[in-house]
Amino acid sequence: MNSTVAALLGSTITACASLIVVMVHSRLRRRHRERTDLQRAYILMLSGALRLSHKAEALRQTRYWRSGLREVGDQLFGGQKPLDPMVLHDWLARDMATVEAAWSQIWTSGDQDGIALANGLMTAFNGVMDAAVKSSGTESFEATDDMVVATRRLGEARGQLALHARRVAKLGPRDVDLFTEREYTAMPA
Repeated sequence: MNSTVAALLGSTITACASLIVVMVHSRLRRRHRERTDLQRAYILMLSGALRLSHKAEALRQTRYWRSGLREVGDQLFGGQKPLDPMVLHDWLARDMATVEAAWSQIWTSGDQDGIALANGLMTAFNGVMDAAVKSSGTESFEATDDMVVATRRLGEARGQLALHARRVAKLGPRDVDLFTEREYTAMPA
């Protein structure tokens, strides 16, 4: 009887230990997946904001090239169709949907600093879009130009969010200079 009790006790201990190992492993795997998803959201937000800022600059240039008498003449004689607001919306919405999904992921899974930095990035992007829409396209590219200032702010916001993402993910050195003057070029063969 003692051997039966000992065998049952040993089996119970082994089963409990195995269950604990499976639960811990499952929890670690879930936390790793959540961290990976959050890191992916940071990357999508950073890259999406950059793509959208390029589109904002394209809008600015379009306003320059498609304004004036030449544009009216092209439209009258069928040389060029006018800009369709819905086509423009769809063009921007493709990238905006990615950024909004990433922003939502950061809101639901990120820490307070990540949320604040993501909000700051969106505010900076809105500044770029606002400057692009208000621009006539004829302004020079001086340091005081609204578009240049807004783009610089967007770059700073992207840098801050990228550094935060590095800290959260614990990837590589945490304090790096993203806007370094040092560039590496390929060595000639």
